[in-house]
Amino acid sequence: MDDLIDMMGARFELVARIGAHESDTVLFRTHMAPGKLVPLHSHADPECFYLLEGEIEVFVVDDAAKWRTINAGRSILLANGVKHAVRNQTEKTADIVLATNNRFASFLAEAGRRVKPDTVFSAPSPADIQRVMRVSRAYGYWNATPAESAATTG
Repeated sequence: MDDLIDMMGARFELVARIGAHESDTVLFRTHMAPGKLVPLHSHADPECFYLLEGEIEVFVVDDAAKWRTINAGRSILLANGVKHAVRNQTEKTADIVLATNNRFASFLAEAGRRVKPDTVFSAPSPADIQRVMRVSRAYGYWNATPAESAATTG
């Protein structure tokens, strides 16, 4: 695809779609910029991250709530509704295959912004943040406040 969706510093390229129902599976090739943090949040859509290259950390609010390191060749599955955060604390862009559903793909298309492949990663603008929060509310997604996120994830 020529266009990518930039969502707060992560790039999503739709590479496969199985069906048109909102629960049908989609695959994204995702690149997460160095230093990127997706704060604590939850949504009614599953996510499976498979790392092709690099490293990410995923915080899952469960009985063993902690940051889990996911390296190349490893994966993590997040069920519907699980509170989680994702970060890339390395100096290298993480290359990820993300499996999710059409509903989450629609959310990304509405909340993110279209960019070209050669567009440099940049910090989100206030308008980007407002759009993500507005679309999150419309989809019924939960986002922690910065204080809640910091208190939970350390």
